[in-house]
Amino acid sequence: MRSLVCLALLALAGCSGPRAAQREVRPGSVSALHFIENDYPAALAKARARGLPLFVDLWTTWCHTCLSMRAYVFPDPVLAPLAAQFVWLSVDAEDDKNALFVARYPSMGYPTLFVLDADSGEPLRRWMGSYTAPELASRLTEVSQARAPGNPQAPVLAALAAATRASQAHQSAEAERNYHRVMADAAPGTLLHSQAVEGLLTQFQEENRNQECIRLVAQELPSTPPGTSLADQASLGVACALELPATDPDRSKTLEVTAARAEKIALDPNIRVLADDRSDLFRTLVDARQAQGNAPAAQKAAVTWRDFLEAQAAQAQSRAARAVFDAHRFLVYRELHEMAKAVPMLEESERDFPADYNPPARLAMAFLELTRPAEALVQAERALKLVYGPRTLRVLLTKADAQTALKDGPGAAATLARAEQLAKELPARQQDPLREEITQRRALLRKRGLIPITMTWNPLG
Repeated sequence: MRSLVCLALLALAGCSGPRAAQREVRPGSVSALHFIENDYPAALAKARARGLPLFVDLWTTWCHTCLSMRAYVFPDPVLAPLAAQFVWLSVDAEDDKNALFVARYPSMGYPTLFVLDADSGEPLRRWMGSYTAPELASRLTEVSQARAPGNPQAPVLAALAAATRASQAHQSAEAERNYHRVMADAAPGTLLHSQAVEGLLTQFQEENRNQECIRLVAQELPSTPPGTSLADQASLGVACALELPATDPDRSKTLEVTAARAEKIALDPNIRVLADDRSDLFRTLVDARQAQGNAPAAQKAAVTWRDFLEAQAAQAQSRAARAVFDAHRFLVYRELHEMAKAVPMLEESERDFPADYNPPARLAMAFLELTRPAEALVQAERALKLVYGPRTLRVLLTKADAQTALKDGPGAAATLARAEQLAKELPARQQDPLREEITQRRALLRKRGLIPITMTWNPLG
């Protein structure tokens, strides 16, 4: 649910993880729950045959939050008693074989966790983001108990399921009505109440209803127990404050209030959240301090963030657990102008996960920032042999940047033409920012005299 969940839009650094070989990152993790990989029809048939609901982990290989779930949550023994109560499905949202599932169950960010009714295919629950293993166990236990006949909470459970279905179908008014009903009928601080708050906040964020988001966070935060939901609300409060227009007279004060909440939670070791989620809080805090124009506070927050990430990576018990932090370490090194530190980190991940496009793709960006374009080009070419899905465009843009730095105008032009052709296949919300980036890069090529001003563009390269 969180505002800093891996968004479906193409971020610069993205999140980390290999494709099919990503099973090397998490084979032991998902095997305890017997996940079916990328086969919705088979999983649905199994769920129907057994009369069980279907749990779906909708993820992408570049999503650090997804990898955090797979490295730190799904392997946890606390989930073992639930193994036989669901059929478990893992869906890579950017693998072509899953296009029909993604079309039916679209998501604005990853991971998105579904519990689907096997007979109807309708979502009973939808959670965006990650949770600790005990938190996920509590949510899944609540779903199992909701199916028991004579449950005294049947009306409020039905309202939560109705809200989930309406939200997934973009029926905003119906979803909001049912979320409010659950919040009214379930006591503040309870699991049902928290799920309704999370759903409503997600809706507000998706609809850019930032003032309502901020008010709801202020209302609910005091009664929310320590844990992931508390951290999510704090992060989302900052994110919504950052979206307020600069002309809003209360923006500065709202930013300070929401940032102070996020900082308090981030620094409190007694609030149990995944390390990846705590890292998101630090990232949110850096963004807020920068928006306030408080450079010293932003620098201090970034240093704290870096030190936290390096400690987590150092104590990780597996290569998979360590790689979870690659994406955020890359971002904080860039923030602190310490990009040289990213190189050995990414080279280690490249050795550990040779089928993963993310380490070479990120290495290419690191080498560009270090003004080592020849090495950046080599890494971009390596990544292009492995990458798939929409992330291909980001790697192509990095390759074009390396070619431009090497003064290879025709090569950069051809790479941008290939990127433009691929961009046409994306949804409009992803196309627009990428087309703008392509236009800017072409303008730079012309400005530097690397291509003729009158050069036409062949979209086929």
